[in-house]
Amino acid sequence: MSDQSPRNRGRSRAAAAAVAGALAITLAACSGGSGGAGGGAAPAGEKAYSVGVTTYFLSHFLPGKVTGSNVDYALFTPLTRVDAATGKAVNAVAESIESDDNKVWTIKIKQGWTFHNGEPVTAQSFADSWNATAYGPNAYTNNYMFANFKGYADLNPADGKPEAKTLSGVEVTDPDTLKVTLDKPLALLPYVLAQSAFAPVPKAALTDADAFDRKPVGNGPYQMEGEGVVTGATKVSLKRFAKYAGTPGDAERIEVKSYQDEGAAYRDLQAGNVDVTLVTGNNLTSASTQFKDRLVQAPFPALMYLGFPLWDERFADIRVRQAFSYAVDRQTIVKSLLRGFGQPATGLAGATVPGGGTSDCSACAYDPVKAKALLAEAGGWKGPLKLWTYQDPLNTVILEAIGNQLRTNLGIEAVTTQAQPVDQLYPNMAAKKIDGPVLLYMGAGYPHLYALADQLFTKTSASNITGYDDKEFASLLGRAASAGPDEAIGFTQEATGHALGDLPLAPLFWPVGGLAHSAKIGGVRPEFLGGVALASVTVG
Repeated sequence: MSDQSPRNRGRSRAAAAAVAGALAITLAACSGGSGGAGGGAAPAGEKAYSVGVTTYFLSHFLPGKVTGSNVDYALFTPLTRVDAATGKAVNAVAESIESDDNKVWTIKIKQGWTFHNGEPVTAQSFADSWNATAYGPNAYTNNYMFANFKGYADLNPADGKPEAKTLSGVEVTDPDTLKVTLDKPLALLPYVLAQSAFAPVPKAALTDADAFDRKPVGNGPYQMEGEGVVTGATKVSLKRFAKYAGTPGDAERIEVKSYQDEGAAYRDLQAGNVDVTLVTGNNLTSASTQFKDRLVQAPFPALMYLGFPLWDERFADIRVRQAFSYAVDRQTIVKSLLRGFGQPATGLAGATVPGGGTSDCSACAYDPVKAKALLAEAGGWKGPLKLWTYQDPLNTVILEAIGNQLRTNLGIEAVTTQAQPVDQLYPNMAAKKIDGPVLLYMGAGYPHLYALADQLFTKTSASNITGYDDKEFASLLGRAASAGPDEAIGFTQEATGHALGDLPLAPLFWPVGGLAHSAKIGGVRPEFLGGVALASVTVG
């Protein structure tokens, strides 16, 4: 975390942006219109529905800049996808993805896939997309996702201009074959490739990236109509792509409506002006009453946690960290503040995340008697305590509750809370200027426990805000990266259990949202990130 080269500062900004963006959907879910016919006018006889999203979801559509929303996955189909039933990465555009050492990979592309403009999807389509994102001067927000590809450093030097414009680790050996070489083994590459940031692009994206970002030409089940996203636009229209090579969507048209915040979208939900929209915070309570059997819980692949500043000598003793963790009543926070839309964490990730669902955090139980005894054994607490988080109304409430519990259960009288904007808090943590535990959210960078463990505990990760650095953890995670997909889960669980035994952070809860819908639509199910899978929705 002390390396503040331009390259690493870029990664830190990207990590902070990911946290801020993911927070917009952390305690939210895509939910639907009121009990009537549902919102959004459509031509007579056309199978159509509408979805409400925040402006964040329509901010970018170029793969190098996409936010990873459900709208992105309606427009683009990457090489792989995550099967909702099994949680495993399965082939989509890829025919096969193979490697003997998890470092050099051969990827075969299926024939017959085309972009919405009729251009064939080839190996070069993926290579062009990845090279553009990885090229530092383009300043694409998803640039950091290619850090493990061979040649990334040449495209992102700490000083001076790049020595190359393409990744040496991405070779097109024939129209249907990619050879990918990583800097170090990663058995979970198929999971990584399921992200929309790794989607292909047609030639048009290379000639005018800005225009493409506003009106993308993808290879997904839906294509964008009209002018796309223009200044002042409050909605876009998606039309079913007739020549889609995968499983087609049921709706002929989807109207995507944009709102400044989830509250405004929810009001339109209640008014029957949309069929699917975001619901957050207290609105989930009313949605559970108003929509009843049309509200589907959607677990998010994420964690809310209390991170301990290991550079602060007051938290050097593990008994102090354990005391803080045992003193927090997770069940009460979930029940009272989250209205049940969450699950008390017993480990790093919930069961919906491949490799998650294990109870590997013994200190995640609520035991105020044990908490007070552990703190006393460690010498007690002297002086004031400050708790930190980023600016967010619900976070502030949760942090105040944690402060009250620490005050009551540990006898720490002078407890205060401090909230900062994300773009201030993360640099301050990196500079070790934060003088107390921090309440934070972390979403899995890709669908696997490994992603969360790597992001939160690896020494060089921009998201490791505690300063945790452990050789045994690094060794176990390295074995996971080099093992086969099934073995990787076991090694990742071992690594995660070891890190949580050291308790650099205390897992608090796994966020859960709600997917509500009008009577007009069915087939509502969450994608891995929690939003409704747009192509799965049925109409009528």
